[in-house]
Amino acid sequence: MPITREEMIDILAEADPVGLIANGAPRDEYAAEADEILSLRGVPQLTEITSVFGVSFADPGACTRETARWIVDEMAARSSL
Repeated sequence: MPITREEMIDILAEADPVGLIANGAPRDEYAAEADEILSLRGVPQLTEITSVFGVSFADPGACTRETARWIVDEMAARSSL
């Protein structure tokens, strides 16, 4: 079952790749990035996820490969529930 937009927002809030949630931003701060990731075809690749954050935050290092890996793994885990 595909994950929902809300689940994707929760995953990104937990990952908090840029530290916005830790600094007090609302839990849905990454909603635009969630929408971008959900619009990707098939299983998102690490480079696609890091690119989404790189474009959004004008910083190619905004989301590390390790964080992107966790996001992909978490998406897979939640989609199998």
